[in-house]
Amino acid sequence: MKNPDPKDSGEDMNVRLVHGAIWREFAEPIEAWRRAPWYLRHSYVMMLIGALVYLLIQVYDWKEYEEDPVRRIERDTQLYQNKENAAP
Repeated sequence: MKNPDPKDSGEDMNVRLVHGAIWREFAEPIEAWRRAPWYLRHSYVMMLIGALVYLLIQVYDWKEYEEDPVRRIERDTQLYQNKENAAP
């Protein structure tokens, strides 16, 4: 076996001494989850309730799009004539 060269700095170097500052540093603070402010949470709830009320008061006409184009034209002309007759 060969004796190590005394001038080789890697043999007798203490890594913890040389890099001690790196070892002593604290980890970066991590913010995993932060609560939203109370007024923001309340506004989200109010928007959700408003959206639900809006969707519930809509009148859905499931016959809006007829498969048969002839029946669709008849329905549209009948609606148009009803609007003309209702207007003064």
